[in-house]
Amino acid sequence: MKRRIVSLLFAALLLLPVSVTMAAAAPVTITSEDVRGNVGDTVTVTVNIEVEPPKLGQTMDSLQFVMEYDSAALEYVGIQELNQDRMNILGVQYTCSVTTKAGAMAFTAASSDGCSGSGVLMHVRFKILSAVSTMLVLKKVSYSFVTSSTGSQRGYTGGTMNLGRITGQSVPTTIPPFTNSPANSQPPAAVSTDEPRFPVTEVTAAPGTSPAPENNNGDSDILAYIVFGLFIVVALLICVVLTLMIVRRGKNKARIKYFEDDEDEEDILTVPEAEESYDEGRYAKKPDEEEPLEEEPSEQEEPPIEIVRRGKK
Repeated sequence: MKRRIVSLLFAALLLLPVSVTMAAAAPVTITSEDVRGNVGDTVTVTVNIEVEPPKLGQTMDSLQFVMEYDSAALEYVGIQELNQDRMNILGVQYTCSVTTKAGAMAFTAASSDGCSGSGVLMHVRFKILSAVSTMLVLKKVSYSFVTSSTGSQRGYTGGTMNLGRITGQSVPTTIPPFTNSPANSQPPAAVSTDEPRFPVTEVTAAPGTSPAPENNNGDSDILAYIVFGLFIVVALLICVVLTLMIVRRGKNKARIKYFEDDEDEEDILTVPEAEESYDEGRYAKKPDEEEPLEEEPSEQEEPPIEIVRRGKK
């Protein structure tokens, strides 16, 4: 049990320097609140500072940083507390130097005595250029502490610190107030002249007479319908004539084919009869000639060859 207590005490003693170092790592803290305004207005940003010396008897004798912002949204106007080159910080007078450029303001302050504690560092004024929100950023922050008893000095670097935002708002459009004209004011009287002020090209009817009705284009519409009907009739006649021609042509082809088949059949039938009559005429008896004696056919004689002609179908 005693060993556990001793180990916890040693651990606490080891962690103590780390916590002290972390607390002393940022002896100077700079902050600001968010600010809003309309476009075109000049707003004031309150920058606060908190100084905690690393050791007793020390004070902050110098401070410098670069404040950056969006040059399209803000325009630097100045520092309210700055009087020429002198300025009070936490009740101590510092010699200051301010240089500006587009989007940045460099600030440097130094004093022989130095200060400590917390409070307002400065009031910075900006003009809002556009309706956007931009953040103020401190870069290259550095400061130094001096020991009043010995006069020894030690410098520190704070790095980068983010401050508050400045938000611009668009100005609402306003309508100018309506001004009533005086009661006694009268419009100028119109000058009446008999002559026309511009050439008159339209003839108007006399008052009390009704305008004549305009002629409609009925005749042209009827003519268009007649022409369209004739076009349809002609197209139908052309279709009928073409159909009849096609049918007639088909019939002629069928008839020609039919007669060709009949002629082929007649050729097949008539050719043998003609040959037979030819043979009968060749071997017919003449009246003056005597009939020859019939001879017995020899065994070597062959029957006559019969030729038959047939037509092609």
